[in-house]
Amino acid sequence: MPAPKAPAWFADAVASKPTHHDIEVDGARIHYRAWGTVGDLPGVVLLHGGAAHSGWWDHIAPQLATDRRVIAVDLSGHGDSAWKDEYDRSQWAREVVAAVRAEEIEPAIFV
Repeated sequence: MPAPKAPAWFADAVASKPTHHDIEVDGARIHYRAWGTVGDLPGVVLLHGGAAHSGWWDHIAPQLATDRRVIAVDLSGHGDSAWKDEYDRSQWAREVVAAVRAEEIEPAIFV
């Protein structure tokens, strides 16, 4: 029996490729993906959980980016961001704030 096809909305979403960006925060390279038009749009910041990465949002972000600038950050130690000897929530918060400022999407909604 063949595997079922993905729904059209899902196939369309994952076909929409993000742009990839790197910034430096506290001496570490932090990677993030972005969707939507650069400019004066409301911002949405998508945050992954533990043992995850920004690519987990590839099927959701394009749907939000029709009228918003959407970013998904790889926190240090995850995805395409640098690894560190130690991690803490305040470090990850600085990474997210730096990405928001780099994209100039303040204020933003955080998910």
